Amino acid sequence: MTKKTIKHASADVGLIFIAYNLHRVFNLIDQNLLKQYLKVLALYFAVLTPVFNAFTDCFILIFINRLFSERISIVV
Repeated sequence: MTKKTIKHASADVGLIFIAYNLHRVFNLIDQNLLKQYLKVLALYFAVLTPVFNAFTDCFILIFINRLFSERISIVV
């Protein structure tokens, strides 16, 4: 077998496991309750993603500013 075939087979097995686990979750939890949970989870991600992005952008800008302010000196 080639590596390409093994990668395709492992992807198929992963999809089979996901489908099996979703089937088990649907049998354990009421579908309406699961839909409510997923909507709330999506709302949390929608709210927290911009906050996280703003924090990381600020942190990256501070880091870059400190990195370049110490190493670059412009002589006129």
